[in-house]
Order: sequence, then C-alpha cells, then structure tokens
Amino acid sequence: MNCLDYRRQLLAGSGEGDAMRVHRLGCAACTAEWAQHGAFEEALRGALQVAVPEGFVERMARAPALRRRRFLAAAAGTLLAAGVGGYAWLARQDPLAMACIDFVMKEEAKSIMMGPMPRDEARRMLAGTMPLEAVERVGQVKHVGPCPFNGRNAYHIVLTVPQGKVTLLVMPGYRMDGPRRAAKEGMSAAVMAAGDGSVGIIGTDVAVVDSVMGALKA
Repeated sequence: MNCLDYRRQLLAGSGEGDAMRVHRLGCAACTAEWAQHGAFEEALRGALQVAVPEGFVERMARAPALRRRRFLAAAAGTLLAAGVGGYAWLARQDPLAMACIDFVMKEEAKSIMMGPMPRDEARRMLAGTMPLEAVERVGQVKHVGPCPFNGRNAYHIVLTVPQGKVTLLVMPGYRMDGPRRAAKEGMSAAVMAAGDGSVGIIGTDVAVVDSVMGALKA
C-alpha cells in the first residue's frame, strides 16, 4: 500500500484495515493525515449534535411534492451527464476547484473546530450569493461559518444529502464563467456561478457533487 491508496481509503470512511495500519505505522505523513482526519471526524460529530428546530418535522411533512420532484429531476439529469461525460469531467483541473479540494483535505477540520456562526447572521451574509434557505432545500446543514479561502472571505457549509456528505464553499463577490472542475486523491470539486459570487461543491463522489450542483441551480 502506498500513501495515495491509504488516503483514498481513509477518506472513503471504511475504517482502517490491517494493511492501512501497517502502512501508517511506518509513514509519518500518513500518521499525521490519520490524526487530522480523526480530529475532523470528532469535530464533525460535535457539529452534528444540533437539536431539531421546533416544528421542523411538521414543516417537512407539509413540503410540496413538487419540490421533491424538482430535486429528483435535477439529480437524475446531472447523474446522466456524469455518466456520459465522466472522463471529460475528471480531465479538467481548474486551480480554483483544486483549491476547494485542498481546503477540505487540510483546513475543513480547523474551520469546524472554530465553531459555527449564528444562523440568522449566516442567512444575511449568504443572501446575495447562495441563500441558506436554498441550501436547506437540498439537504441538512450541519455547520456554517466564515473562513479564509484562496485569499478571500468565504463561508464554509457542511451539508448532508441522502447520498452522503458534501462541503460547500460560498464565495460572495467572486464571479466566474461556467462550472470549473477538478479531482484529486479521491475527491472531486465543482465551482459554479451563483448570485453575486460563486459556490464550490466538494465531495468524494463525482455523481453526488454533480447532483448537488444541479439541485442548487434548480
């Protein structure tokens, strides 16, 4: 087993097998990666301990079926596109999308440990780029907070969807043309224009990243 294989399996969340453990015990870099990953998982578990808002279940039960159909339609369309153009998707390595992946791999745990921002403040700050209400229609927001990213101020969102976890980086004031994409060490990222800025979507599954991007656009 080499370092790349170790990190891919670690990020996949399947646990540390015997071969992985043997490699880690002899590799200082992967030992550091293992420790950072453990700190992130612990911080994420803490962030997930959020009480369900009063009336949330009732509001979800009353949600129009049309909204669910729109999400499924967007997801189906992006999954088809991912299946047809997967190799082309991975071939493009945009620096901004690559920076999004680096943030998740190196800085996300620190960002979560800094603590979330008040939701009312988050709604105000994100309103012009990617309204928090739009994100909440796609999945459950586990963490939202400000963070420095790529020399700018951004907002870091941990989002869970039925297929798993994704990270969003909302970048107000940074406009760009068309989606930008990258893949690295088992992670995939797409950056799309949104409102007065842009949003990066990062995850371990390219199809899930594309599904979330399609749902946010919808």
